[in-house]
Amino acid sequence: MRKTTWMPVAAGVLFLITASQTVVLAIKDKDNQNRWTTPVGIGPDKEVPGFLLNLGPTGARGILTEKTFVVRYVFPGSPADGKLRLNDVIAGAFGKPFSAHTFGGGQHGYEGPIMDMGQAVEAAESKDGKLVLNVQRGSETLSVTVDLEPLGAFSPTFPVKCKKSEILRERALKYLAEHQESWQQPSHAKAAIALALLSSGNSQYEAVGKKIVMGWNKNPDSNTWTWHVSYQLITLCEYYLLSGDQAVLPTIRSAAAMLRQDQYKGQIVVWKAKETEDPVKIDAAQQLYDGGFGHKPYVAGVGNNGYGPMQFTTILALMGWQLAERCGVSVDKDGVKSALEFIHRGTNEAGYVAYGGEFTLNNGLVDPVRWRKSTSGMNYVGRAGASLIAHRLSGEYPDSAEYATKNERYIKRAYKSLPDGHADSMLGFSWGLLGAAVCDDEAARRTMFDYHKAWFNMMRCHDGSFVVLPGRDYADGGYYISSRYHPTSVMALVLGTANPKLQIQGVQSKIAATAKAQKAAAALATAPPAPPKAPPPAPKPALTVRPEIVEQWHQRLIKKLDSLSKAGAKINFPMNGSENYLVRGADEKSLLVNIQGNDLPLPWKQLSLGSRLVLAKAAVREDDAETLLICAVLHAANGFGSEADDLFAKAALIDADSARAARAGLKQ
Repeated sequence: MRKTTWMPVAAGVLFLITASQTVVLAIKDKDNQNRWTTPVGIGPDKEVPGFLLNLGPTGARGILTEKTFVVRYVFPGSPADGKLRLNDVIAGAFGKPFSAHTFGGGQHGYEGPIMDMGQAVEAAESKDGKLVLNVQRGSETLSVTVDLEPLGAFSPTFPVKCKKSEILRERALKYLAEHQESWQQPSHAKAAIALALLSSGNSQYEAVGKKIVMGWNKNPDSNTWTWHVSYQLITLCEYYLLSGDQAVLPTIRSAAAMLRQDQYKGQIVVWKAKETEDPVKIDAAQQLYDGGFGHKPYVAGVGNNGYGPMQFTTILALMGWQLAERCGVSVDKDGVKSALEFIHRGTNEAGYVAYGGEFTLNNGLVDPVRWRKSTSGMNYVGRAGASLIAHRLSGEYPDSAEYATKNERYIKRAYKSLPDGHADSMLGFSWGLLGAAVCDDEAARRTMFDYHKAWFNMMRCHDGSFVVLPGRDYADGGYYISSRYHPTSVMALVLGTANPKLQIQGVQSKIAATAKAQKAAAALATAPPAPPKAPPPAPKPALTVRPEIVEQWHQRLIKKLDSLSKAGAKINFPMNGSENYLVRGADEKSLLVNIQGNDLPLPWKQLSLGSRLVLAKAAVREDDAETLLICAVLHAANGFGSEADDLFAKAALIDADSARAARAGLKQ
């Protein structure tokens, strides 16, 4: 059995212990499950007397009541120091009382004191920085002014084209780089910290990120949970794609192989039918676990696997595998396909992504087909965000676009549930925001970011870090796992989506922040042509192009793109349906494109085979046999045999010998 490192989901095990108890959720419980007075005991919040609600960059923290905050702690040297006192009751701002909160219980949203206070911080910072609070101190009613830094307001397009976002991101990165103890966090937090620093664009911060990666560059052993393996794999792959440092490739291979060993596969044996149950139905239901991942590796046998596989673990493993493929590491395609199928079985028509076995045995026998057709769900939007990114990374699979669209719709629908993640709210918070950042639907993206603007302000500490805020889920232990380092790195990553550098920030689907997020280039190339109205003829056997042949023709594509662009030809690389990027050159390492007036290199290792086909099609010249042949071979390599035949025929009219030689080089 694998060792139980405290992971973002470990508190989920509490469900089995407390499910039968009557639990009053979060803020609706006056004592907040005693968390108001339960300190974290470690890290930068060890002096804070409990899991209190942070009052933005004021430096004060307090208890939330229906319409007020009661101050319980003030950081020495913070803006609130000397202005607010313990037990002050903050009832409003700028002379206006706070509204009643809806935060708590089943209703989603944080309207009330949290939103009102966050908006007051925004109003103060957008002017002179003076935050005027309505305070009840004993029998006195006071106006207390807390002096904040006038940073300005978030722009209407934040985090894109937003000076305040840039400032907050820089301070968050500086905080992480200066706090070396943050590097020893659990794997989900360590991954976010490393990736935030690696994608910072600051060489000093990148060097710190590399230290974290190198400390993690060791093969996971059989005692490592799947969460840890997936986060390690994602981090090392993103590092390799940014740096090309081959030192991490052996670990990437090892982690990718270990995940396949961990996966539920073969004849699944988890449950045993009770005397009152039909063993045939029970067995059929447990086979639906195929392709999933649990906390630890699947071991056949009743009672060996807890409550079974989960969607989040499976989504993260899928991300790791797809990133490993981009690093040139082969992964088991059967494992990838079965993981996708498991995720699809756990996604309903509304785009809601299950926790784990809602569609099978965890809650008793259910009809899995009926479950998938349901349109329910308004919570845990973070899983949909993670699923969206995983499907964007899996554009070569035909169902991925459909499920990405479902997830996008769900983000637009369930955006209010972002802070309310099970076990560790920051897990869903991070992936929900990263998913929203790469939404094609601009309205969904803006809805998510604009609604949580005040929440972001309330997370901010006076020293540039961010802290976990209390959520609704009774099993949320995020504050006690990593109160500051994880949320600070997550916000640095999210604010960095204005200039994405990581695959999980959407590089595979967009290469610059624009008014509309760009569709995955691979999806453009791999989408099959519209079927003819008449019944199609029997399909021809697909051409199989050997990797070494593909590489030869890739080199010819590079030379052709470079020569054409330098000769003045306009070759537009379509990254989505509405925007093209002008090709300015190409070499062995990268494609040079012009984005918003700037020439930027796109490493070839980040461009899929489908993307190269898109480029070849853009470069085709009807009177140039070379461009026709390049395009023909890449069509064949992408599985479009008929289109390849047409292009070979056109090339033969210009240069029959070259066309014949090229065609003969492809293996039938």
